[in-house]
Amino acid sequence: MAPHPSAYRPLLAQRARCPALAVVVLAIIVVAVLGMRYADQDMPGRLDRSLDALIRNHLNSDQRIARALVSLGNPMQAAVLIAAVAGACAAARRWSGVLLTLVGTVTAVTITELILKPLVGRLRFGHLTFPSGHTTVVAAVAFVTAILIGGARWPRGVAARLVAGLVPVAVAVGVAISLVAERIHYATDTVAGYCVALATVLAVALCLDCWGPRLLGSRCTQGRGPAGRQELEPVRGCSAGGRPEP
Repeated sequence: MAPHPSAYRPLLAQRARCPALAVVVLAIIVVAVLGMRYADQDMPGRLDRSLDALIRNHLNSDQRIARALVSLGNPMQAAVLIAAVAGACAAARRWSGVLLTLVGTVTAVTITELILKPLVGRLRFGHLTFPSGHTTVVAAVAFVTAILIGGARWPRGVAARLVAGLVPVAVAVGVAISLVAERIHYATDTVAGYCVALATVLAVALCLDCWGPRLLGSRCTQGRGPAGRQELEPVRGCSAGGRPEP
């Protein structure tokens, strides 16, 4: 039985959902602890001083790669990244991926910019910095891409999909490191941004997998019967006649 083109395709495997929920809780705890520790401050903490010095000693702040990575979090470049991932999902008719891309990234950025930054009130050079908005948006796109690659039909090898999924996540780490090297953010700002993106994207994926099949469960597919005539094939939530089941 061929699935209907618009049937819901799960984002996370069933066995991955409990670990994903645990990661969401852990990421929220990290953001909460760091937020309370650095609330209403305008100076680095002990952890920041250690991490910032480590990064700057190994990465020259005037490197072109660092500046290029930082630019990925700018509004225009971030919009292009989001549109590219959502467009690829639409071309593949993976509508769950389109929803994850748009809802996951927009929600993560909204939480960072409109909720956490004013709530925590951490300043650097007179600007709210906790969590890092650049890190949040790039990491959100990276996690969305990794989830979509993990559930894609190509490449077929699990190892190949794992490597392909780690590439965007590593790029997001590079953005966070570059922000520290360029003295735009403290290290803990970027850690918090990364955690906000991780928690939000996984939470949205879990919610979509919970309610998505219910929204698309009454769709039916068409196929050809033994005699060559066109018949309706039932899918979950449909009767043999193509009508939604009560």
